[in-house]
Order: sequence, then C-alpha cells, then structure tokens
Amino acid sequence: MDNPVVSLKEGLIKGKIGKDHFDNPYFHFLGVPYGKAPIGELRFTAPVPVEPWNGIKDATQEGPVCASRHVMFKRYVGAEDNCLHVNVYTPQLPSDGNNTLKPVMVWIHGGGFLHDSNRREMYGPEYLITEDVVIVSVNYRLGVFGFLSLENPALEVPGNAGLKDMVLALKWVQKNIKNFGGDPNNVTIFGESAGSAAVHYLYLSPKTKGLFHKAICQSGCALNSWAIGCTNGTIIADYLNFKERDEGKILEYLKSLSPQKIVKALHRYDDTFTASRIRPFGPVVEKYVTDSAFLMEEPLEIIKSRKFNKVPLIIGNNSREGILAEVAKKVFGENIVGCSFEDEIYFYLKLEKGSEESKRIANKIKNFYFNGEDRSENNIEKFYLLKTDNMFLHGTFKTVNYQKEQTEVPIYFYEMTLDHPFSLFKSMCTPKFFYPTMFFYFLAYFVGPGRLNQIFLRLANLMPRKTLTGASHADDLSYIFKPLLAEKVRYGSDEEIYIKRFIKLWTNFAKSGNPTPNTNDPLLNYVEWRPVTKDQNCILDIGTRLEMKNYPHVERMQFWDSIYSY
Repeated sequence: MDNPVVSLKEGLIKGKIGKDHFDNPYFHFLGVPYGKAPIGELRFTAPVPVEPWNGIKDATQEGPVCASRHVMFKRYVGAEDNCLHVNVYTPQLPSDGNNTLKPVMVWIHGGGFLHDSNRREMYGPEYLITEDVVIVSVNYRLGVFGFLSLENPALEVPGNAGLKDMVLALKWVQKNIKNFGGDPNNVTIFGESAGSAAVHYLYLSPKTKGLFHKAICQSGCALNSWAIGCTNGTIIADYLNFKERDEGKILEYLKSLSPQKIVKALHRYDDTFTASRIRPFGPVVEKYVTDSAFLMEEPLEIIKSRKFNKVPLIIGNNSREGILAEVAKKVFGENIVGCSFEDEIYFYLKLEKGSEESKRIANKIKNFYFNGEDRSENNIEKFYLLKTDNMFLHGTFKTVNYQKEQTEVPIYFYEMTLDHPFSLFKSMCTPKFFYPTMFFYFLAYFVGPGRLNQIFLRLANLMPRKTLTGASHADDLSYIFKPLLAEKVRYGSDEEIYIKRFIKLWTNFAKSGNPTPNTNDPLLNYVEWRPVTKDQNCILDIGTRLEMKNYPHVERMQFWDSIYSY
C-alpha cells in the first residue's frame, strides 16, 4: 500500500501505515507543524500559525523534541526549529465509501513543564487506536522557552507561551482534523501529570471556548502547588550569572543565546516539587492584558465565578502518586522533594521557615502521618502517602468540590489502584539495584523495538525491588499507550484485559461523554460510573475490577483543609 497523502489547509503531507495492538493497519502522520518555528523574535512570545508550504511535506518521521534536558540522561535534547508540531494517528482516512467522522482525542504530555515530548517512545497509539478514535499528540515549548514570564508589558512576554502553543494546536485541529477522518465537533483533551494540569488550565481559560468538548485530567490539576509558576526573568538571569536586572536587557540577552546554553543554565539549580517553594517555570496568572492572554485570574477564582468551560470532565489520581517523590530524589537529589516537614507547607500561606507558626504546622503534619516519628527508611510508605496527598490528591479533591458546586455538567471522579507488575517508577526505588535496573532500561531504550529490547526489559524487570503497594504516579500510562520501555503484552492476559478496560472507559467518554453508556458490558464488570453529586463524591476504583465507592480519603483531605484556607 502506498504512503497516504492528506491535504491540509497549509499544504499536502505524506504519512505512513502502522499496525495496532491487534495487527490492524492505521495511518500515522508525524511531526506535522502547527506553528512557525519559535526562534529569533518569536522566541518566548505567543505562537504564530505555520505558513503554507508547496509540494508534499514528509510526515513519516518524528519531529524534534522541544529544547530541553532529557530527564534520565541529563543531556540536551531537541531543537527550537519546527518544534511546534503534532503527531496524528487515525484508523481510517476519509473516502468515498465512508465519511463518518470519528471522535478526536488530543493528548498533552507531562514532564513537569520541563521535560518530555509527544514522541511514540512514550506515547505509542497502538492500544488506544483500536477503539476507532483519531489521536492527536501535541508538542509544546518547555522550561524557559514555554514559561518565561516578565512584568514589563512593553516586552509582551507575560508568560504561558507553552499553554498558548496548545491553544494554537487545538485551533489547528479545528481546521484540519476532518481531513484525517476526525470530528472537529467532538474533541476530547486529555493529559497526565503536568499534561493533566495543562488540560485543567485549558478547561479554565477563556481562550479555548469551543475548541474542545470533553476533558480528562490524570494526576494533575491547576490547584496542585507544583502546577504554578512565577515571574522569572531575574531568576533565569541569575542562573546564567547575568547581573543585569532590567527585564528588557535580560530578554535581549536570552534571545542572543543558544538554546543549549539556556537549557544548561535552567538545570544548574535543582527544580522543586516541595509545597513550600514556588516553581520558577510554569503556568502563571498574566499581569497585563494582551491579545493572546491565556489566564488573567487565579484558577480558584475562575472556578468560583463559573467562568470555566462547562464540558464533561473525568478527573482522578493513582493511589500512590507519592512514589514519584522517591524516584525524583534518586534522579535529581534530596532537595527536590524536601528534607523537613516544613517543606510540606504550601508557599501560598507565606510562612517563614523556622517561625513558630511554621513549626506548629510542621509538627501537626508529623503527628498525623508519622505518629510523631521522624521520617526514615522504616516508615517510607508513610512518606509516600504524605506526598500522594499533599502533591496530588488534595488539589484534585478541592477541584472536584468547587467545580461541582458551579456546574451541572457531569464530573466523573476516579482512583486507579491497579498495582502494575512492571512499574518503571517502583523499579527505581530499590537503592541497591537502582543502577543495574537503569542500565538494562537504558540498553532497551537505545536498541529500540525488537527481540533484544524485550530481553533487556525482562532483565530490568527481574531486578529485585521494594515491595510497594498501590499505583505509582504514571502507572496509568501503560494502560493507555504502548511505550518503548514496556514488555510485550500477551493476548488474553490479565494485563491485556486491564488495558482494554481502561481504553474502553476513556474512548466511551470521548465518543459520548459517558464512560459507561452500556452497563451490560462484561469488560466493564457491568458497572455504571456515576458522576459526583452536590451531596456525594462517589468515585470509580479502577483496580483489578471496577467498583463504585464513596470517596475513601475524606479524613486525610479534611486534615489538609484544616491547614490550607481556600
């Protein structure tokens, strides 16, 4: 079969044919540009739509990662040129015999707003596309490039360029997705971790009205402490040892530097995921109005004033998100997750460390989670629980509680408890075998798909590991996408059933706004996933079976409510 060619508003593109999980063909178009290269005067500004081209553009190879540092290998990766692109996957192109449009699912990747990309090595479509949906995976600017925020309105760099990239990508979808067989009037945005927080910001922004019709937030929201940035011109200047304080001069200096030098400076100092410190580079409330203004009010105020996009929402977490903290500590160092109980106090409270009030709250946290004991290897599970609640669950809990009071559209709440047998993050939590495990994963990564890849993965997964309970942060991704670093799923295995169940819920929602429209479905255990009500936060427990429950963590969430006043 010849390579498929699709006509876009901007020009022609040529793609390739792949095979899904069941060996059925699908079409993929990789590195399709939606915005002009954000270089020169366009560096740090709102994106500009890509210009039309002549001839047929090759979309058979992945586009570049946006300029950043690889999270594991800690080396510069990517480029600025042509980094604003999407990957598009479709089970069927329009033809004379079939013009029925399919639901569209637009994926926003995670990575803390600093790392990762839309590449297939993490987000292969082979599982999800079996449910007859069109998938669009978005690349957006990261770190300083996507989240430089300056106070001087004359400079027109208020922040959120990375989020504005996503808005432009959604506009591209509206213009072009019909040509891939997708329905522009049935678009679901979904993401995980920072990608999930980005989805929530898109949900809250006035700039996205009409660009999507449903949303799925997996392990992140705008009310999480790590999902908020700040004005940062002088911060990056300090990282670069540039002594100038004038923002205009800082901006000109940044424009003169290579992306490699900027990325190196950005990672000269450790990032933080401690509640007590605001992250330097992330979404911000813009301080002055521009034509592209994305966010002009605090997220919670937008929710309270009913100004968000009122579309159906799935939102939830994994049961032990906090295992991420152990992994981050091993990769980036202790400071990224905090060393004391005072580090667990949200910076929003503006308490000085060492003050009587700060020490009082820290002691309250210590008593609640550790029964007054200091943190140690002997009570590490309690540490994971603390991080799960403070970094992830409480923000989600508050989001659901506030949004359900302001809208009648359904909010479907979930918790994933599937204990993944080959969890990458859990495998990194055993100190003695950390480096051997990573060695085999790196070998698998470099050799790529094939027999040798599977041998190295098997060796990595045979390494001894801590017996950790619950679903780690990012474990849900393995049930939606086919990553490079995953063992081959056996047909008919329990794992394949879990994958089928997960993608059935997600794609049912994308198709109809209801994740369980057919309660006679044995794959879904004959369960009806009911939305929350004003009086009750019912959740779907996504475990080895599906089960509706009352929200099980009320006492812990009320503890954090007693500390944080919203």
